[in-house]
Amino acid sequence: MSKIQFQLSAKPTIAEKEASGKSGFVPVAARWVIERSNAWVERCKSLVKNFDRTLARANAKLKLCFIRLMLKRLTTT
Repeated sequence: MSKIQFQLSAKPTIAEKEASGKSGFVPVAARWVIERSNAWVERCKSLVKNFDRTLARANAKLKLCFIRLMLKRLTTT
């Protein structure tokens, strides 16, 4: 089994914030995408608790959740 390695984006320094004219909390783009995706997944009630016995079944439910989300967005536009 291989271990998954994540590379996090670097946090902006104070000098970078001042150069861009921002202060306080500045979200990092890569982390923001992950947090938003996690929030969307939590809306699927079947994925809130993991009762699946296999990784393939859990993966299939995750894909169905995102398919449902995208279909909902396509029908509203």
